[in-house]
Amino acid sequence: MTLQEKQILRKTDNVSIRIDSELSSKLHQKCTEQKISLNTLINHLLENQVNWHELTTEMGWVSMFRTTFREISDSISKEKIQKIAKTTGTSDFKNALNYIYGYIELDSILDLFKKRCLNMNVQYREMKVNGKHKIIIQHDLGENWPFFIVSQMNTILNEIGYRIMNEECNKQGFSFEIAKTEDL
Repeated sequence: MTLQEKQILRKTDNVSIRIDSELSSKLHQKCTEQKISLNTLINHLLENQVNWHELTTEMGWVSMFRTTFREISDSISKEKIQKIAKTTGTSDFKNALNYIYGYIELDSILDLFKKRCLNMNVQYREMKVNGKHKIIIQHDLGENWPFFIVSQMNTILNEIGYRIMNEECNKQGFSFEIAKTEDL
């Protein structure tokens, strides 16, 4: 069963909690702005806290301003950023996969990458094209970030029998397809 199937089949519980009136007002305001129910918003916030923020903090992830990240990333050569991605970046990502999911498979890799993008406010889209996963990213994280991601992902994917192909890149976005190595 895939992660998406597991998420659809979740059992729910009724829970009654008390929250500060000011916080309640802010939550209701957010619901109105986002045109979602309070239940949906609270579930999203709790899911994000428990399954992302707490785990990434425990693993030592750091946050920084986009402009700072972009400046640091683009001050390194394309070759150097690809080398970092293939070594430390891949090791860190694999450790995160093991820590969060307990295994490294295509569905966990794609789920963690999607969560990472969404939490960075990077536009992420995944679709099936000719039996392959196609990932499309829109971002403002600099010219070198796509090279880091593609190198990191390809290194991890190669270890489980997949590879990246048909990669395209421009200043605002990039895309790639993931195929089984044996199908090529």
